[in-house]
Amino acid sequence: MIAKKKPTEGAAQPILIGLPRVGRGGRWFFAAVMTVGLAGGASYAVWRQVREHVLASGEYQVDPNNITITPPAPWIHSEIKAEVIRDASFDGPLSILENELTVRMATAFSAHPWVAHVERVSKRYPSGLDIVLSYRKPVAMVEVQQDGALPVDIEGVVLPTGDFSPAEAEQYPRIGEILTTPAGPVGVRWGDACVTGGAQIAAALANDWNALKLFRIVPAGRKSGGRGGVEYAFALYTHTGTRIEWGRAPSTDLPGELPAVEKIARLKRYAAEHGSLDGPDGPQQLVLLDSGEIVSQRRGAIKPLPKTD
Repeated sequence: MIAKKKPTEGAAQPILIGLPRVGRGGRWFFAAVMTVGLAGGASYAVWRQVREHVLASGEYQVDPNNITITPPAPWIHSEIKAEVIRDASFDGPLSILENELTVRMATAFSAHPWVAHVERVSKRYPSGLDIVLSYRKPVAMVEVQQDGALPVDIEGVVLPTGDFSPAEAEQYPRIGEILTTPAGPVGVRWGDACVTGGAQIAAALANDWNALKLFRIVPAGRKSGGRGGVEYAFALYTHTGTRIEWGRAPSTDLPGELPAVEKIARLKRYAAEHGSLDGPDGPQQLVLLDSGEIVSQRRGAIKPLPKTD
């Protein structure tokens, strides 16, 4: 006779659970599940064999003519779609059935220097794509050596120079006395707070730049305070050489600095009252005080800035 073993004290004991009986309905259900599973597995195996053939099928291949993008802004002369497709170097034909196609296209278009954001990429069956883009807008030309200039947007991103004729470039505010060079290629931020601040001022004055007969924005020293402990001040020049002490860039978070819209309103009022920002005897210096008052000073023998042809 075999003695039953007593359970070891302290050891975890298994919990016995009752198993349900499988009736006819249950057996039918399990059989159906097994059939579907086998069919799914077979379908996947077939798909693996024909996948490349289907993806390469002409019916589902994306022709560049079937790719639509947001119409480029008037200042853009580049063939954005053609350049993206050329530069992306897609390996083989594009199929609308490819899972990662929208991601790949978004990545390719976001790399173009004129594209600020890729808002959406949508598939259009059987073989089309609709791509919604937002574009960068030039706000100023940064003076560089040898009488050249590089266009930038409000964030200081360097834009393609080939889209601007010399006459078109002359229509934009100039940012001068920049001692750095761009930190990267076209489509990358310049990497200089003086360029970024100047671009912000140019954007704020865009609608009034010509009416106020302004010509140039330059850094005018550094002031303590701000996010980084120091911020740049800026000055504006008219075509005849009058200098306007503008102050910090519009993005400053320092209290007491007049908002850009208020500074512009004061300059417009001064120009309306005096005929222009220039003095009756030639170039002068205008100081925009934090109180909003504009103080004028004679600048002495100041040579006017050369006018561009």
